[in-house]
Amino acid sequence: MNNEETKPILDQEMTTVPDQVEQEEINFNRPSLLARLKSMLADSVVIIILMMIASSILNALDIESGLVRGIALGLVFLYEPIMVAIDRTIGQRIIGLRVRNYSKFINESNHQNINIFYSLIRYVGKILLGWVSLLTIHSNPYGQAIHDKIGNSMMIFE
Repeated sequence: MNNEETKPILDQEMTTVPDQVEQEEINFNRPSLLARLKSMLADSVVIIILMMIASSILNALDIESGLVRGIALGLVFLYEPIMVAIDRTIGQRIIGLRVRNYSKFINESNHQNINIFYSLIRYVGKILLGWVSLLTIHSNPYGQAIHDKIGNSMMIFE
């Protein structure tokens, strides 16, 4: 008997993983590495556009304060953790991905977003580890990258 079945469908894989608690199977579409990279590329473009808009506004208002510019830059960099906690980023929406709370998804079959605290932890891990974090998604039955594990999250197609 095979515990894990995967069938490639475009940029997703249908995965069946046995539930550790009730011995039921959990079915979900986990995104491929390519889908995750496409989402990250789209979000990188969004962040660059937001930085250009913030810079243009600060220049138009003739604000030269390093503190104000630093706050504006910080707000732009908080785009991903805030959007993931609220709903999903623009890149995730384009590709059809969602970041979900791992514990609630596995234990309760609850498709709930992660909270802002876990979203920030996940984002810091993603920034610090970079692409190396994504290399682990194939060794995990839930397709979790290292930053997903430290942020109690998992990505799914929806």
